[in-house]
Amino acid sequence: MTEDESPFDDLDGRRDYSRVLLVVVALLAVVLATTALPALAPAGTGAPAADLVPIPEQLRSQGGQSGGGSGAGSLGGLGALSPGDETSVGGSLGGESALRSTSDELHFRVESTQPSYWRTGAYGEYTGEGWERRDDSTPVDGEIPVPGQRGTEVSYEVTLAKGASALPTVWQPARLSRTDVALSANGAIQSDRTVAAGTSYTGVSYRPPDDPALLRQSGRDYPDAIEQRYTQLPADQRDRLGRFTDELTANASTAYGEARAIEQFLEADKTYSLNASHDQDSDVGIATQFVFEMDTGYCEYFATSMVAMLRTQDIPARYVVGYSTGEAVGEDTYEVRGMNAHAWVEVYFPEVGWVRFDPTPGNERRQAESEALGEETPTATPTPTPTPTPTPTATPPASQNETGTDTAPTTATPTGSDTTDDYDVTLNRTAAPGRMVAVTVTDGTTPVPDVTVLFNDEVVGETDAEGTVTARVPYAETLTVSVETDRQPHLDASGGSSTDELLRLPRPSLTAVERFDTETYELNTTARLLVTGTVHTGSEVRVTALVDGEPVRQGTVLVDGGEVATTDRRGRATITLPTEPGETTIAVERDPVSGNRTLTLSSLNVSVEPTAPLALPWTDVAVNATIGGESAAGAAVSLDGETVETVGVDGRARVTLPLGDAATVGVERYGQSDGRTFSGLYTNAALAVGAGLFALLVALALARRAAVTPRRLAGWLVGAGRAAVAALVAVGSLLDQAIARLYRRAGLMIDHLRDLLAGRVSPAALLAAFRAWFDARSSAVEASLSAGISAVSAVAGTADEGPVDAHATIREGWAGFLDHVSLARPGRQTPEAIAAHAIEVDDLPAEAVWTLVEAFRAVEYGQRDPGERVPAVDEALDAIERAVARAEDADAPDRSDGEPGVAD
Repeated sequence: MTEDESPFDDLDGRRDYSRVLLVVVALLAVVLATTALPALAPAGTGAPAADLVPIPEQLRSQGGQSGGGSGAGSLGGLGALSPGDETSVGGSLGGESALRSTSDELHFRVESTQPSYWRTGAYGEYTGEGWERRDDSTPVDGEIPVPGQRGTEVSYEVTLAKGASALPTVWQPARLSRTDVALSANGAIQSDRTVAAGTSYTGVSYRPPDDPALLRQSGRDYPDAIEQRYTQLPADQRDRLGRFTDELTANASTAYGEARAIEQFLEADKTYSLNASHDQDSDVGIATQFVFEMDTGYCEYFATSMVAMLRTQDIPARYVVGYSTGEAVGEDTYEVRGMNAHAWVEVYFPEVGWVRFDPTPGNERRQAESEALGEETPTATPTPTPTPTPTPTATPPASQNETGTDTAPTTATPTGSDTTDDYDVTLNRTAAPGRMVAVTVTDGTTPVPDVTVLFNDEVVGETDAEGTVTARVPYAETLTVSVETDRQPHLDASGGSSTDELLRLPRPSLTAVERFDTETYELNTTARLLVTGTVHTGSEVRVTALVDGEPVRQGTVLVDGGEVATTDRRGRATITLPTEPGETTIAVERDPVSGNRTLTLSSLNVSVEPTAPLALPWTDVAVNATIGGESAAGAAVSLDGETVETVGVDGRARVTLPLGDAATVGVERYGQSDGRTFSGLYTNAALAVGAGLFALLVALALARRAAVTPRRLAGWLVGAGRAAVAALVAVGSLLDQAIARLYRRAGLMIDHLRDLLAGRVSPAALLAAFRAWFDARSSAVEASLSAGISAVSAVAGTADEGPVDAHATIREGWAGFLDHVSLARPGRQTPEAIAAHAIEVDDLPAEAVWTLVEAFRAVEYGQRDPGERVPAVDEALDAIERAVARAEDADAPDRSDGEPGVAD
């Protein structure tokens, strides 16, 4: 290509102006972006301008990245930090879903007292193709009501790395440091505008209790509003999916058992894969497709299917989005990335609240996250996954213990019997004190009606036509079930008989009764105690007493031997723990049933240390507070009785001591208090001042000994001040010149662009001009810096360090020497490298060159008096100039042929 040709010319030589225009627009866009965007970020946040742009309402209503899927309703760039009011599930592989993302981009960083799931949104209305949620919300003003039971307390501090319209929290939030947010109808923390990246906030949440025994006996007495909203399903979604779920949960007698059966089925029968998608043109709902037609899926499919299956059983459930725990990067510190976006399920339990279930196979999901991070797969016990079948067959789950599904009803086995006839007595379930059991009396396989049944010699009823009577097991060590007939009726006061009276009377004489069967069962009398709530001094907790899963009703609750409450029909009682730390024993008794549990109430430990060597007025002290070895996050820090600070998630806080002779720093948490009193602050201040004066006297003595007089010291200080002022002036001048040059360069650039568009200059010529300009500017900058350094050094000089003109003379000599060196940019070389080049390449006298180098180094880097080196510098420079002159004469043309020239 010739100099006049341009890469923007067509093959026929015509100029392609559209391509030129495209390049110009791109250049202008880059310039505008780099200059304008930083100005849009709020001070101190470092947030890109994109975070400050509010999400349009029409886009927000289409669904956020939370829902995932590449179909409509997915905001691809926002992730689960900004879930919308509706979301699709799954979709084609042509787009990227937040819940299918493998991005390692950091979304937020969190410091938390417990590893947790980070919740950003929840949805209640299932459409068959996706989820919708109501947009009603309540402003948050610090405290947030917690309607269910309070379990473990979790304190956390979140720092956003991306803009967000939903703030990640642990379920269930109770306090938040921000007041410009709202609580949605589904319990998510939302903001009307995008909260900028770099924003930090703190929160406190209480996880709902999730003990299987507690959830099993929670019952199904749902509030009307909860049941109506969260059991909703499209009309065409119930039949097929409902019949299958009926069979799957046939052996479960509680809502918890059904939820566990569904969760275990999905974990075992389906395989986790990010490459799954459903038939979007099908009329069949997503949950039905996943259960019957799909082998693989990711969290959206698992969570959606579990919610739909629970709702076919009229169990309230909802679809939740957010993030899994993330990557642990330090003690109690986690980094949560795009790949951690996740969906799970919350199931409602009366008097407990919403409890999390996660049907997505955890090991496979963690393996996908590790592969995205380029890590080795974490070691874990794989979940057995049978070969999936297109049409699953409902196989009721096997009976499990307290951590699994419900124990299926079984026929009770007696420990002993005294049978005088061939009647058989069976129980429909394991007998436990206080439990309702059905007693069936048969003669072989034939039910025996109208016989009297007794529990421990007390009449409990007569069998019906099916040979069955239902009664409550007494609180006893053993249960003896007797069957009697031919009982003579008792007469009432008027001589008549009363059947009700008969059933309440004790067993009559054996002469009036024929006993057909007696069975004896050993009963478990050891109660298990569950304690829900945050266990600490003075806290209010709920105690639940169970024996073989049956509530211990009307049991006496004791704390350290003292009666404090009585259990209700669910075996529950609310008590207040002691205010003193140490071990405390809780017991529940209903003779002969009893149980106890020992709790440790940890003590508050506080250390308060000054950040300076001594505690002084107006200095900081560092507070570190722990309870049982864990951070005492949220503890109130007081100064002389007034609360001034709160302990952070890391258990630390800082307090500034006041101006006074004494100060008390205290920490209070859960009714306990600890701290430290600092006294003699004025004395400490006097000691500090005295130590400073002593150090000054020692310094003065040492200075006197080293002949450093006050006048000389003052001269140094004045010189340093002058140098600082000169440096500031030089920097200001350089900045002013740079700005002026920038404006001139901008004008020249516009002129060059005009010439380029008009065809007056080629791109190659423009590039060559730019290179020449850059080289010139580099040399000019070097010269300016050298001049600035020289000026500053000259101003900083004092009378004791030699005259200023000596410095100038040596620098002038060095500059003259550089004029004879053939280096293009000597300013980028060391003095030694310049000297070597001058001697080896330019053939300058070595002795003179090294004299100049040593003098220049002494002036620039040394402390010696430069005045003594001026004569040597002058001689060296003269020697170099004579050598250069001789070399030039030797290269001149020979004039001995009589041509005009210089005479000998």
